[in-house]
Amino acid sequence: MTDFMKLAGSLLEDESQLVVICSIGGNMLGIPAGPIQEVLAPPEIRPVHHSPEYVRGVFNLRGRVIVIIDPAIKLGLLPQSLAGETRILVVQSGPELVGILVDSLIGIFPFSADQLTANPENLPKAFRKVVSGFFFLDGKMTGLLMLNELLGSGESGGAIS
Repeated sequence: MTDFMKLAGSLLEDESQLVVICSIGGNMLGIPAGPIQEVLAPPEIRPVHHSPEYVRGVFNLRGRVIVIIDPAIKLGLLPQSLAGETRILVVQSGPELVGILVDSLIGIFPFSADQLTANPENLPKAFRKVVSGFFFLDGKMTGLLMLNELLGSGESGGAIS
């Protein structure tokens, strides 16, 4: 268990019910806490020429090359800044670690599937592909990201496939 998950697990006994709430392109989105290995301030990022626009580059994490994706671009939004409260969530995606760029972290919260409401029919296609539904957190609508779809291991492909 990673240090991040030890911290998250101390907040709730069943880690599978924790979500990390963050801002991506000005939208509140929840990411299942289980695959998150670390949260980092943006390190020095090297561009990868001829890669898709949403691949912001790579960085060295203790000898491992980590690809950083910008989900805001994947969602059809403007690229995120690398300044201010921006963070990188390092997540396990199959055998690889991938960095997900987020505007800011809001916190770690318990989540139950019965809180989730279906996506509205008129939700933009880019969101429908990667957001499984919405729930309310402190009165604010929050989308629940499907990491397997965002990162490429889902049926429709994703950011790094």
